[in-house]
Amino acid sequence: MQSITAKTRARIYGTSQAWRLSFQADQTEVFKECEVSLEIQGDRRNGYHLVMSPSGFFTADSWHETRQDALEKANELFGIKFEEWSK
Repeated sequence: MQSITAKTRARIYGTSQAWRLSFQADQTEVFKECEVSLEIQGDRRNGYHLVMSPSGFFTADSWHETRQDALEKANELFGIKFEEWSK
C-alpha cells in the first residue's frame, strides 16, 4: 500500500472531537483556521481512505472505491489539486 500526502489550511468549525468544514457549519459559528494534513491510503482490492487531520482536532477519514474518487473528494472539500500531492 502506497500512500500520498498533502497539506493545506482550512476553517474548521466545532470541537476537537466533532469538527466540520465551512459548508457544513452555521456561518455564525466560531471557527479555527488551521493546517490540515491529508493522506490517501489503500489499494484497488480494499478501496482508499482519505484521512483528514486538522491540527488540534480529531482525525477523520472517508472511504472511496477508487483513488480517483478520493482525489476528487479532497479537491471538493479542501481545493487540493492532483499536482499538490506527494509520495
